[in-house]
Amino acid sequence: AHRPPPTPQTCLAKAQYWLPNFPSGCIKMALVGLAVVGRENEPLYLRDFGADSLSAAAAAAASDAKDADPFGFFNREGRGANDSCSLRHQFIIHAALDRFEEMTGPSSGGRWRTPGAVGNNAMWVGLLCPIEEVRVYGYLTNTGIKFLALVEDEDEMMIQSGDSNKQTSARDKDLKAFMVVLHDLFVEYTLNPFSKLRGKISSRRFDDGVLKCVTALNAKHAA
Repeated sequence: AHRPPPTPQTCLAKAQYWLPNFPSGCIKMALVGLAVVGRENEPLYLRDFGADSLSAAAAAAASDAKDADPFGFFNREGRGANDSCSLRHQFIIHAALDRFEEMTGPSSGGRWRTPGAVGNNAMWVGLLCPIEEVRVYGYLTNTGIKFLALVEDEDEMMIQSGDSNKQTSARDKDLKAFMVVLHDLFVEYTLNPFSKLRGKISSRRFDDGVLKCVTALNAKHAA
C-alpha cells in the first residue's frame, strides 16, 4: 500500500496521541536498547537506554564496556546518542540479526507475516529471540530496513506460565506502535536532502524523537 511521506507535524501528532494512551495494567518492562540496521546489515543507529533498565547489572555492564568497539562502528570524535550502545548489547544485536535473517529471508516464504496483514501490521516481525534476560523484537520495512528493540521483562516467569496472555498481547501492541512511530521518524530523516541514506544516522531531531518515545514507553510500563 502507498505510504504518504510523513511531515514533522505528522510524526509529532502521532507521537503525542500514542504516547499517553498505553493500556493500563501492562507487564512491567523496559526498552534498554535500540538498533536500526540497513539492507546489507550495516548498523545505522545503535543506542542504549541503560538508565531505564530493570537490571542494575546490565547498566553496570554497559558502563564498563562503553569504550569497547569490536565492530569498528563508532567514530571516536564527536560521539553522541548514536554511539552509546554497550558491547553486551552489540553482541545481542548481532545474534538477533541471524534469527532475523532466518525468519524473514527468502527461504521463509513470507511465513512470518500475519495472514491478511497490510500496512504497518505487515512489517511487524514480533519476537525474534530471548537472549539471557533480554527479549529482542523486530520490524522490517518494505525497503529492507530492520528495527530491533531490546526489552527486559521483570515478569518473565509470569509470562512463561501462560497466565498473562492478555497482558503480553497488550505489551506487543505497544511495541508495535512504538516501531510505527520510529519508522515515521526514520522516513522523516531520509527525506532530508542532507541525510546520508547509507550512512550512520546523525540527527538531533531523530535522537530527541527516539528518546521521547522510549522514555514514555518505559514510564508507562514501569508501574
